Amino acid sequence: MNSIHWQKESLDYLTDQFYDGGKHAQLIILGVCFLYGILHALGPGHGKVVVSTYLATSNTKFKAGIFITVCAAILQAIVAVTLVSVFLFVLKETMHKLNATVSDLTIYSGGVVGILGVQLIYKAIKSFYVSYSSIHPDKHDGQCGCGHNHSADPEKLSAASSLKEYLMIILSIGLRPCSGSILVLFFSSLTHLYWIGIIGTFLMSIGTAITTSTIAFLTVSGRKVIQLYSNASFDVNAIIPMFIKCFAGLFLITMALILILTPSYGLSPILS
Repeated sequence: MNSIHWQKESLDYLTDQFYDGGKHAQLIILGVCFLYGILHALGPGHGKVVVSTYLATSNTKFKAGIFITVCAAILQAIVAVTLVSVFLFVLKETMHKLNATVSDLTIYSGGVVGILGVQLIYKAIKSFYVSYSSIHPDKHDGQCGCGHNHSADPEKLSAASSLKEYLMIILSIGLRPCSGSILVLFFSSLTHLYWIGIIGTFLMSIGTAITTSTIAFLTVSGRKVIQLYSNASFDVNAIIPMFIKCFAGLFLITMALILILTPSYGLSPILS
């Protein structure tokens, strides 16, 4: 709640600085945009939920987590700049129309989150089945001579779908632009400082990436610590993670339903 309150105050302050328009004010705008991105990522948002849930329940390395968070933040900035530029300067539409489009993008984002949730559940069950089959093989095994591969390495199975999952996470986060960046671009267009708004939007994305990358690091590190001190038998070590991943998938599906059914959640009142 403190983060949301600070974000509102910072946006009000940015508005005043835009109407000031001096060089000193422009530097302040860029600095506040960067800080806004850092603190904005500390507040509530589906992006952090999706990333942390995925990283906590998947054998994803820290570098992959950084790749996901940085790409998602940059995509958010690109989407925001593209939307505002097209609506204000090409289509000559109002902010009300822009807000409706952002709501539509939120629904699409929720759809991708839902697909990711289903993918996690499917992957968890399939990985458990493959692992169980390797421990309890049937009459067809690697030596049966039938020429078919009856088992697969769970790690290879995970790696095969990881890139697709990374792209889904990036799209689910990046499709919905930050409301703060849209406001900055809007006020910068009103005060004929649009190039400052564009730079500020990308500085916001850098600040967001720093915070989300930190969350990714803590999530991956925590998962590794738990795995390090987990010395359970196969049955426990395979069944419990499967249920945890299925629960994570259901959690993402629930988040997807929230985004789809309440697309205006998290949007700035100024855009409503």
